[in-house]
Amino acid sequence: MAGGYMGKYCVIDLAKKKTEVVELGDDFYRKYLAGYGLGAAVISERQKPGIDALSAEAHLGFCSGLLTGTGTSFSGRFMMVGKSPLTGGWGDSNSGGFLSREIKRTGYDAVFFTGIADKPIWVHITDETIEFNDATDLWGKDNVETNEYVKQTLSDKRVQVASIGCAGEKLSRISGVTTDDGRIAGRSGLGAVMGSKNLKAVSFRGKMKVPIADEEGTKAVIKKFLTDYRKSKGADRLTVKIMGFLSKVIARTGISAPQTASVVKELFGKYGTPGLTVYSGMIGDTPIKNWTGVGYTEFTYDSLQKIGGDKAIADQKKRYACQNCPLGCGGIVDIKKGKYAGTDGHKPEYETWGAFGGMMLNDDYDAILEMNEICNRAGIDSISAGGTVTFAVECFEKGLINEETTGGLKLGWGRAAEAIKLTEMLVNRDGFGDVLADGVKIAAEKIGNGAEAFAVHAGGQELPMHDSRLDPGFAIAYQCEPTPGRHTISCYAYANLFAVKKQFPEAKKLVKAGGDKTEKSVREYTIGTLFMQLINGCGLCEFGPMTGYLPIPDYINAITGWNLSTEEYFKTAERILSLRKAFNVREGLTPKDSALHERAIGKNPLTSGPLKGVTVDIDDLQKRFFNLLDWEAATGGPSVAKQKELGIDHLF
Repeated sequence: MAGGYMGKYCVIDLAKKKTEVVELGDDFYRKYLAGYGLGAAVISERQKPGIDALSAEAHLGFCSGLLTGTGTSFSGRFMMVGKSPLTGGWGDSNSGGFLSREIKRTGYDAVFFTGIADKPIWVHITDETIEFNDATDLWGKDNVETNEYVKQTLSDKRVQVASIGCAGEKLSRISGVTTDDGRIAGRSGLGAVMGSKNLKAVSFRGKMKVPIADEEGTKAVIKKFLTDYRKSKGADRLTVKIMGFLSKVIARTGISAPQTASVVKELFGKYGTPGLTVYSGMIGDTPIKNWTGVGYTEFTYDSLQKIGGDKAIADQKKRYACQNCPLGCGGIVDIKKGKYAGTDGHKPEYETWGAFGGMMLNDDYDAILEMNEICNRAGIDSISAGGTVTFAVECFEKGLINEETTGGLKLGWGRAAEAIKLTEMLVNRDGFGDVLADGVKIAAEKIGNGAEAFAVHAGGQELPMHDSRLDPGFAIAYQCEPTPGRHTISCYAYANLFAVKKQFPEAKKLVKAGGDKTEKSVREYTIGTLFMQLINGCGLCEFGPMTGYLPIPDYINAITGWNLSTEEYFKTAERILSLRKAFNVREGLTPKDSALHERAIGKNPLTSGPLKGVTVDIDDLQKRFFNLLDWEAATGGPSVAKQKELGIDHLF
């Protein structure tokens, strides 16, 4: 057995309370790595096509990464995988914290659940046993309470817990799985899959050591990376200091500022992702007023400053870093007002500030902090929750719903108290909240009367806080990727920040072969998404290559002992991407099922601001992207020839 992986996964049947351990050979890991590569291969093989995502036959996986537990910098992410009840296709979501390594220390690279328990259950997994515990008394408790209960019951503060809150229990299709009192693997609605199985929590505690093929070589690669990474430039710190001023200039002139990994490192190191709030809001990156407004004029610099980076760290009690992270972008904040006053909570991420801020024209800092805590404790995706509450506000403004519909709430732009209440109703499926609990697509179908015009999504998933009219690469990501409506995969800017061409000669050659400017941009996007397949297969955080030169092939070769070429790794990346996309075809989805909402492509262009008059030809971009990967226009998935070339045809 080579280094880096444990060589097996476990399948737990909750109905029968039985387990099956499956051993895997070196060839499997060379083909799929671990993370969601392993997850997609296992689920595609074991799960029948066309089943309901919330049925007993559905599989839900907790996957560690290929480099998890090896000491590799930024190797603290774990992956949730399964069929998405939100999009109907492939679903995955990842989160940091400290769970990923503990999965691997139990002796498994991944653990999958199938079946439905006859009553609420909590499963505890160690390197010696798998225990089934009655969780009836835990059902109804929030994620913070659940985490505390499990650790106290086991008398072990180092046990790592993944759980669902009330949103997952109530099968909200925008719910996620929570760890570390509020870190959520939020996208794809996999919290509902966990809830459908009556699986309240899974805890991991192991003692197994992850093997490394070349200990000294691995230490050398890590040391070199950290030596370079810890260097700091005064010019970068100055850039971060004047970013507010730069954002004003860009908003007025449209001049684009250069993006470098070293500046992003300084920004995230000081603020975390909330450091983007003012800058992104001004330059047109943050969608405003449900994708119809302009930050420069409608959610102004003053409003953004009220919820921006400096404000976001004002109440920060401490910074924290995930497993093996040298950046430390996380923070614990002191909540001073609202329902959770007097408690600690996680500092909201940029996406949350945008979703509950500029999207609904709300600059009430304390209200956003409270809605963030509601989402964390209930286990719901804050991007989807914010987008759905915003959708309701616009429906109210347009007269599709009223106070009688909402149970007395008078919704409106910037009305923070009502937004808080509606968020609580949504996570609890209380009253009108039940209409909203599964996201904007389903809510629009229930409301009718043209509500879909205000339901901004792709494939059923609410869009992130990055405007595809500013970077059309996001339009490709939102519409064309296996998981639609996602920002953590690629865009035009990412490949440059990731330095993909520097690591992979194949990537440089692919981009260089492009024709016109658009073609080169699509190729830049493509090498970015291929690179991210490796990142997610290895269990790495994308902030690693986004903030420094993370030598992926060097890490993998030293740890596994494979000594594969960069070309072989790029082919592995293509295999993982196409495998996930082929899963969607198998489930009956076609490209039209993930069509991007017209607001995100500027069908009716904005008339002012940095994105004035901008439109995105998504049909052309999709055609070019599909052609590069040999994905069929009709199905959206890899051709039969491509499946055979990649060695995945036996799965479909």
